[in-house]
Amino acid sequence: MAEPGHDSPGSHADQDGSRYLWDFVTPGLPDNAFEDAPGFSPTPLELRVMLLAHLRPRADSLVWDIGGGTGALALEIARLMPAGEVHTLERDPEAIALLERNRRRFGIPNLHIHPGQAPADLHTLPPRPDRVVLEVGRPLGEVLQAVWPSLTPSGRLVISTTSLEGLVDATDTLTQLQARDVHVVQATVHRMQRRGSQAKLAAAEPLFLIAAER
Repeated sequence: MAEPGHDSPGSHADQDGSRYLWDFVTPGLPDNAFEDAPGFSPTPLELRVMLLAHLRPRADSLVWDIGGGTGALALEIARLMPAGEVHTLERDPEAIALLERNRRRFGIPNLHIHPGQAPADLHTLPPRPDRVVLEVGRPLGEVLQAVWPSLTPSGRLVISTTSLEGLVDATDTLTQLQARDVHVVQATVHRMQRRGSQAKLAAAEPLFLIAAER
C-alpha cells in the first residue's frame, strides 16, 4: 500500500491538476490542498478539526456557513455528510471565485455558494438549518441575532473569531438568546519550522471557538 503523500491515490492531484483526491475517512484536509489568494488562507487543519467536532453535523444536516473565505471548513463539512448540504454565504467576489475553484478541485457537489452578506442576504439561503457556522467579523452580535431564529430547535451553532471584541460580542449575545450548552475555547496551533539546522515552534493566529445549542 502506498503511504499518504507518496503517490498515494488518496492524497494528490489528478494528472491534469484539476482534482485533489482524498479518500481517507478522517477530517483534516492538508492546508496545501486548498487554493489560496492574497488575503485569503485556509483555517489551519487542527482548528478545522476542532470546529467540526463542536459543530457535530449529521449525515443529512443542512448547514449554513456564513463567511466562506477559501471554503476550507465548508468543504470539510460537506465531504463528511454526503446526504446533507452546505450553503455558504460570502460577500467578496474574489473569495467567491476562490470558493468555486476549491469546490471544483475537490469535486464536492453538495456545497452551494451564495453571493451576499449577513444579515441582509440570509433570506437567500434554504430555511431551517440544523447547523450554522459563523466566520464573520464585526458586527458579529447583529448577525448572530438574525441567524438564531432560523436555527432549528436543538440545532447547533459554532462561531470562530480571532478578536476579544468578537468573543465578548458572541458570548453576550448568546446569553441574551438563552443559548444552551455554551462552550468557549481558545485554540492556538504551534507547528515545527526548520531554518537551516535549527527547528522551532511557530504559532498560528489564536482562534476563539464558541459553540452553543438552541
